[in-house]
Amino acid sequence: MPALNILMATCNGSRFIGAQLDSLLDQTHADWRLWVSDDGSQDDTCTQVRAFGVAHQDRLRALRQGPQQGSAANFLSLLADPALAGTWVAFCDQDDIWMAHKLARAVAQITAAGQPSIYASRTVLTDEGLGTRRLSPRHAKPFEFGNALVQNVLAGNTIVMPPAVTDVMRGSLDAACRARVPFHDWWMYLMATGAGMGVIYDDTPGAFYRQHAGNLMGDAAWRRLDRLRAVADGRYAQWMARNMAALCEVQGLLTPASVAQLSQVTSWRHASRWARDRPQTLGLYRQTRAGNAALALLARSQLI
Repeated sequence: MPALNILMATCNGSRFIGAQLDSLLDQTHADWRLWVSDDGSQDDTCTQVRAFGVAHQDRLRALRQGPQQGSAANFLSLLADPALAGTWVAFCDQDDIWMAHKLARAVAQITAAGQPSIYASRTVLTDEGLGTRRLSPRHAKPFEFGNALVQNVLAGNTIVMPPAVTDVMRGSLDAACRARVPFHDWWMYLMATGAGMGVIYDDTPGAFYRQHAGNLMGDAAWRRLDRLRAVADGRYAQWMARNMAALCEVQGLLTPASVAQLSQVTSWRHASRWARDRPQTLGLYRQTRAGNAALALLARSQLI
């Protein structure tokens, strides 16, 4: 049973963090330690974390001050701690509830994979009171670099990494932080596929994922509308540009095929709309037919 380090980024999470901490204690995989990076909470989030540490002194490894530059920077700065080199790592949000089997299933499937692999799973989407439950989408297409370049499908609150994957991710952190990559889980998906690692996407959910107004990127209706606004106002194109800039800095960690695809897509993004090939000719794709139709339209409109 490997020891896991659970990395939790917090910010004003006092309403829900207690239930999440309790769910960690219920894990059937018992060998874990919690690292918390707080991004300037103005409520009693840190008080609750400290109380948890006092009550369970073998569990809380660190409570530190985050960089206050957003959730992605908070998670990535925590992953950069030297003590996490060569370790198993799981990412944790402050407002979910983990199912008791979550860590055990992840460890078992990664161990059985036979190659360095990143793990993620479906979730049960709920309202903030844990009612109105439904499953997150199932993804049918392969988990490859061409998908990761234009879409993130790995829920960060479910990601678990073995030591080999952790160390590759850590090797990319300077570039990711300089480029201000927008989402830590999207960056993990890009690096895992770009470096030729396996991707395990567990069809069995491992967490109850609360949908509420404080979510950074949830699945509630208002969040889907916000994602559409992000496309229309150019934020999505900026996100993609930041990811691409960071990837160009870490080409030594990528496979030759990924480096070649990255070069082609970089040139393609700078071409005029009429000179652009269809995204699919570069190996770019999203997970649904509607998503691919939208991708083609965005490419023609130069919104990516």
